[in-house]
Amino acid sequence: MDANYKEALKKQGYVFIGEHSAVKTCAYTGKSLAGKGNCYKQKFYGIQSHRCVQMSVAVNFCNLDCTFCWRERNNSAFGKIDDPVRLADNAIAAQRRLLSGFGGNPSTPKEKWAESKEPLHFAISLNGENTAYPRLGEFIAELKRRGHSTFLVTNGQLPEILRKMEREGQLPTQIYISMSAPTEETFKTVDRPLYKDGWERLKKSLQWLSTVSSKTRTVVRLTIIKGVTSQHIKEYAELVKIASPTYLEVKSYMYLGASKARFERKNMNSHADVLEFCNQLAPLAGYKIIDDQEISRVALMMKEDRVDRLMEFPQSLPLFEKDSKRFDVPFKGYMEIQDVESCDGCTSDETIEVPIAHLIQASPPELAQKEELLKIKL
Repeated sequence: MDANYKEALKKQGYVFIGEHSAVKTCAYTGKSLAGKGNCYKQKFYGIQSHRCVQMSVAVNFCNLDCTFCWRERNNSAFGKIDDPVRLADNAIAAQRRLLSGFGGNPSTPKEKWAESKEPLHFAISLNGENTAYPRLGEFIAELKRRGHSTFLVTNGQLPEILRKMEREGQLPTQIYISMSAPTEETFKTVDRPLYKDGWERLKKSLQWLSTVSSKTRTVVRLTIIKGVTSQHIKEYAELVKIASPTYLEVKSYMYLGASKARFERKNMNSHADVLEFCNQLAPLAGYKIIDDQEISRVALMMKEDRVDRLMEFPQSLPLFEKDSKRFDVPFKGYMEIQDVESCDGCTSDETIEVPIAHLIQASPPELAQKEELLKIKL
């Protein structure tokens, strides 16, 4: 991938664990360890924030250029494809090193810090379109073999990959389709797809999602932009009915990072705005508000609540205990990471310190021509 872009991401706190894969400490992981709060996914689904690895296996590529995205975009070819088993090992090693510094923080309970060294959950999102990684299914299967749960976020632009993962029994624990545009016109102007048939691809993925609720936990996440997409409640409802997800998240656009060049602070919805949107959406889509988290400006909707919504996790993973010594790698140095660009739910400007992980990097390949980016092998 592009060497300059890789260096820019490193300065933002990304730790590369392969050629095109990286881990970054989520702000809520740090906050959880410091006793300052948890991610909304812990409140909604039971995910333990201090034991969650935030990562991407495709930081080099996204087939949308969303105007509201706070991430910098720089598409380049995959080059050497990362090995799934090695990625799993490296992700855990990187997470342990990144969180090592919290062991000396007096506000971090020793028991909680010890637990963080044994991650239970992987959030495969962070950056890029992860379904573009040719060995994603194998990676998810490897994590499942080790006992880890996985949440995968996709923009739905590669429905063939989703179907392939289903056929091969490699679906994640929970799959999100992120949906920010309610109409084809807004999809083209807000999401700016790489593919000419991007809107049809999204609808195919939504239709597919409605068929797999017995095989995995299904989620549609709406990102609403005040004054741009928030008024299209009826159109959103029609798309939600196509996907019929078990869980529906409604979240405000956040005025952060690269998106500041395209939007204004007034385009953020207040939490009250989000709840009002949900109340208007509810009778049209057949969902109701189940929970919400004000600091993240997000609400969870379902047709009916379920006893299995809050996931249960083991205290320890047998395979991890067997292999844990190989994840202990010395580290040196510290760097500052801004919370505001650490994860989807962040709104704080607070700065935290985390250790720098020094990983050996492979030489990046030459940049591919733009048309080569369209050639994703299925």
